Amino acid sequence: MVKRIAAAIFIATALFFAPVAVEAEEKTDAPVQRIAQMLYPSVMVDTGRGQGSGTIVYSGWRDDDEAWTMVLTNHHVIKGAIRIVEEFDPKKGTEVKREHRRPVKIRFWSYNDFSSAIGTSGRTAHVVAWDRHRDLALLRVEDKEKVYENVAILWPEDVEGPFVFQKAWAVGSGLGNPPYPTEGLLSNTTAKDREGYSLYQASAPIIFGNSGGSLYVYSETREAYELIGVPSMVSAVGYGSIISFVAWSRPIGEIRSFLRQADFGWVLGDPPKEEEKEEEDGKADD
Repeated sequence: MVKRIAAAIFIATALFFAPVAVEAEEKTDAPVQRIAQMLYPSVMVDTGRGQGSGTIVYSGWRDDDEAWTMVLTNHHVIKGAIRIVEEFDPKKGTEVKREHRRPVKIRFWSYNDFSSAIGTSGRTAHVVAWDRHRDLALLRVEDKEKVYENVAILWPEDVEGPFVFQKAWAVGSGLGNPPYPTEGLLSNTTAKDREGYSLYQASAPIIFGNSGGSLYVYSETREAYELIGVPSMVSAVGYGSIISFVAWSRPIGEIRSFLRQADFGWVLGDPPKEEEKEEEDGKADD
């Protein structure tokens, strides 16, 4: 009798937990990792005189107890918000050059069903650094109370690559549309622009509005889609006929140099300047 009762309890328990096990195995055909790591960090940058793309490269709390969200884009996307004028300086008694920066708008996209864009929420952002020669700029979102979950993963500094023939994806708001991906190959990693700065060439097509967006490849060893560049321009022939699949991006090495020279190395995970000085002093003592 006792055995029958125990068997009945076992069967009832198994039946009770069976639906839970089935629900846990729910699957989807959506490429969730690609969407989360490449699409969600992408934003639209609106200067009021034109639109481009941008990518969230940092979002977190810092020592000042404020949320810092940093967006990487091209200089030419936001150059209309920067004005350098000559003004009279009464203290110096002569004309001096002064820089004036206007705020820009960042549009964060919301999605249903993983990747169906349903609209944007806008935030004011300020240009905190720019480099005309590298065609890069960094923006800080004014919202100091919100941290964003989806931040682009950068190709690491202490590894080889990326490599020609790796599959590449360009993501951005081409022609003012919600961010979308195009696919191609990383074609050249040793190109230079007219000023000698490095460029990556990829066959993932880009068009007007993609500028300031992101170029990704997938790392088999780290199992992640990682940002390797910022799409900046396309080739053209004849009277301005663009070749969208001969696309040029500012590479991750130039991005790192730009951020560090502008004292934003902490976006990359570099230690604060004070810690660097302490480490150098410690080595000197040794």
